Amino acid sequence: MGAILYVMHKRTNRLVVAALLVAAGIAGGFFVFAAHVKSAAALASGSDISARLDRMIATAGDIASAQQAYVAPGQPDQPWRERSAALLQQFADDAAAVRPHLRSADAGRVVEDIGRGLRTLLTIDGNARQDLQDAQNLLAADLIFSQGRDTVSSLIATIRGLKAAEQQTSTSQYASLERQQWIILGSVATVWIVGLMLLTPLGAGSAAAVAARTEPAFLTIQAEYAGEPATAAINLTAAADVCASLARISDTAELPEVLERAAAVLDAHGIIVWMGAGEELFPALAYGYDDYFLSRLGAIPRKAENATADAWRSGKMRTVAGDGVSHGAVATPLAGMSGCVGVFAAEVRHGRENDRATQAVTVMIAAQLASIVSAWPAGSSARPGEITDSGLIAASGGA
Repeated sequence: MGAILYVMHKRTNRLVVAALLVAAGIAGGFFVFAAHVKSAAALASGSDISARLDRMIATAGDIASAQQAYVAPGQPDQPWRERSAALLQQFADDAAAVRPHLRSADAGRVVEDIGRGLRTLLTIDGNARQDLQDAQNLLAADLIFSQGRDTVSSLIATIRGLKAAEQQTSTSQYASLERQQWIILGSVATVWIVGLMLLTPLGAGSAAAVAARTEPAFLTIQAEYAGEPATAAINLTAAADVCASLARISDTAELPEVLERAAAVLDAHGIIVWMGAGEELFPALAYGYDDYFLSRLGAIPRKAENATADAWRSGKMRTVAGDGVSHGAVATPLAGMSGCVGVFAAEVRHGRENDRATQAVTVMIAAQLASIVSAWPAGSSARPGEITDSGLIAASGGA
């Protein structure tokens, strides 16, 4: 590991890493801007479609009023016939104009229904005009106030249903684009955290001082115990693959398999994801422990004196040194939009709790995981067992 860090701190390689960080920032900014433009366009398109459909609803109501005026006693019907013809043409034009902009799944079928309703309305209008020419005013009135009114009502209901579907589609597209922006920002932030960790000179002060220069204030890496460094280099390619898998997850059922790969990368005996609810942490997801062990875990109070609770309270990474009997441990906060929502705790082997690269990769995995689990419900509040700090820093420090 020391040889790798030595190479990374050569001037040329440091410049390459710095250039990659700048490139990642520029690329991330471009994609975030593009996603923002698309989301704004989705909102504008949704508003335009709603306005067009509202106008069609109003036109359909005006058509019904104009047709009913044909048979109103005491007034000439010719102006109303002309107005009805103009409104029918306007409705047809609006239906044709809005069709290319529709995005909902059933839009094509609904537009066909609207077309059939319009053709029915045209037929009714033609028959009513013929009845009036034949001096059959009662027949015309019956046709307009029965079939004509029912057809207009059906058209309006269909258009309102289409409007609701379009609004839902627009909202879904906007939410998807917003998620893309946050995923891109999280990925760029992860790249910068790792890059700055690699650029930090060796022997440049205490672990806390180094962390202060490379991590945000709410997620500072801070080792609590000294120990021997890990003897084997961490596989950064595998770590990047784990982070990429987390970014692509759409179903929480996929998480256990990704946690297994994360454990292999971190050389971890086991992993537990703790989620905060009120003033307690609950085990929400785990890898590497049997059901009996997990059944003994319970809620951890926020004020508990152990590394997991301390990481939750402080928003900083906490480590516990291993010894000849028990493994070491790393507890990393899960930082969500509203603050720390939980803790990612890994029981690591071979002194990796003191390895900077392992700490950095743990931060990367926790950052990706936080965006997935922040909306989970709290885990079971089963009665806590007496679990040691190194036994995944659970409820107490006892053996």
